[in-house]
Amino acid sequence: MPTVEANGARLWYDEAGSGPALLLLHGGLGDSGLWEPVVPFLAERLRVIRTDLRFFGRSTGPAAPWSWHKDTLGLLDELGVERVALVGLSLGGRIALEIALDAPERIGALALVAAALSGHDAAPYSAEQAARYDAAEAEGDADGMMEVDFEVWAPLGANEQMARLWHATPDASPPPEGVYPLGPAGGAARPRLADLSVPTLCVTVTRDPEDFRAVGPLIAAEAPNARHIELDSDHYITLREPELVAGSLLDFLAEVSQSARA
Repeated sequence: MPTVEANGARLWYDEAGSGPALLLLHGGLGDSGLWEPVVPFLAERLRVIRTDLRFFGRSTGPAAPWSWHKDTLGLLDELGVERVALVGLSLGGRIALEIALDAPERIGALALVAAALSGHDAAPYSAEQAARYDAAEAEGDADGMMEVDFEVWAPLGANEQMARLWHATPDASPPPEGVYPLGPAGGAARPRLADLSVPTLCVTVTRDPEDFRAVGPLIAAEAPNARHIELDSDHYITLREPELVAGSLLDFLAEVSQSARA
């Protein structure tokens, strides 16, 4: 099992293909397995790296506050990657955007798929759903928490693969008490979008909650080098439409490469 040590964590990672480096960050509803169906399409042209974020899947760390941002850059350092195309799904999209704002010299291109946005007010759960989730969490009922999550994020239906991925998250196996992720060095991303210099693709999905569907157009409107597309799926688009996701990413990266050579 390939791992690297970065910032005190032991981070699991995987590589496939060869060519320019691309790093995939997963969302909060699973580990790097959320990207697994997409990897074979991307690996035909790229060196594709995926990793489990600290306390997700096979990645671990000590009982102390940590930074997913520093972990990600530390992983790239350990793998000898100075500059990378960075792609983030949901929570991973939020982290990827913050890294691109704080360390733009490390990021050649940025793609955000159904991404969260720090500093953007979002309430994807109804009051009733939030109450049920909180009650299940208080009772230690992981399956009850998962059921509410699937109502919100998987309106097209959930399956056993999604359940296995959900159980690889800190929601299912909480980290030690008092351990929490630190925010980005430069603060929330929403007020800083005008400073985003990295070529950026924002992908929203039609079946996401309204507040999440607003993120892509908002970034595209305020960041000087960003564009937005919408694809027909729910939050599990990387599992439901892997070839469509990969094609959209490859087209975008090809355009960025052409512009860089011009």
